[in-house]
Amino acid sequence: MADSAILVCIMGLILLPIMASSSNKADEQCTTKFTETTTILKIWVDRLCAANATWNSQGVTVAGSSVGENSLSSSHINSPNDLLINISGNLFIADFGNNRVVYWPVNGTEGRMIAGKAIIVSWSNLLRQPAALAIWKNQLYVSDLSNYRILAFPLSTNEGSPDGIAIVCHYSAGASLNQIDSVYYMSIDKTRQLFYLSGFRNNRILKLNITDNTVNTVIGIEGSDSEHGSINLPLGITVDEKNGSLYVVDSLNNGVLKFDFNSIQEIIVTGDTGSGSNFSQLDSPSGVAVDISSNVYIADSGNHRTV
Repeated sequence: MADSAILVCIMGLILLPIMASSSNKADEQCTTKFTETTTILKIWVDRLCAANATWNSQGVTVAGSSVGENSLSSSHINSPNDLLINISGNLFIADFGNNRVVYWPVNGTEGRMIAGKAIIVSWSNLLRQPAALAIWKNQLYVSDLSNYRILAFPLSTNEGSPDGIAIVCHYSAGASLNQIDSVYYMSIDKTRQLFYLSGFRNNRILKLNITDNTVNTVIGIEGSDSEHGSINLPLGITVDEKNGSLYVVDSLNNGVLKFDFNSIQEIIVTGDTGSGSNFSQLDSPSGVAVDISSNVYIADSGNHRTV
């Protein structure tokens, strides 16, 4: 399982409402400080799909049901926000509304909770609105949205609630480099051993070096490497390792930006000034993905289409 290829599928995920509640564990110390993690992890990541993939015209429910809301049953999920799929078709689901991560076997009728619990708290083995997932070899990384932290859990397909190690942790939102706010999306560059975090409310993209836990700003208000220097409500984010570039959805500016790893050059991939329905325009885009041939797919939410 540890060496299974993992495929990130975030084609058109809908941005969930951001809860306004605050953690009652705000003063709790992180189990692991920002700079103390020393394990060097690796991950095998595949592209979105094969170049010759075909698509069914109608979707089929593979996990959960229409009565999943407010249900803690192992056969239900509540407001899933992200998922990963391995080469065998098994799913890892960020069960946002139930504060847990669920493993769902292919053709299964119910899932197994592998991280978190259906209780809103902020201890090391519990989650508060998990929003984004990533896998780096034997570790499952989770954006613990309303606890403002990134946790690493031992990767397992067995039922349980293991302790997580805090990689980025502050228990409060902020704009410092050791703080995050509303990370709905993240992506991995396995070649350079980097995580990219999309900070929705902070209007910035952070680069986390997993080897030493140093954090830098790729684009945003402070310390940006970008000439453009600003971004408005970033959402989807994905790495194209084949061409050495990073794609970021600039949702409020109705565009998608591309960053070249070698030159830190920023390119507007698509999206004219203002929203629109022409093929040169986007309207409130939310997700982006790249296939094996480096074709870019964009969830054009306001136009109800994928381009």
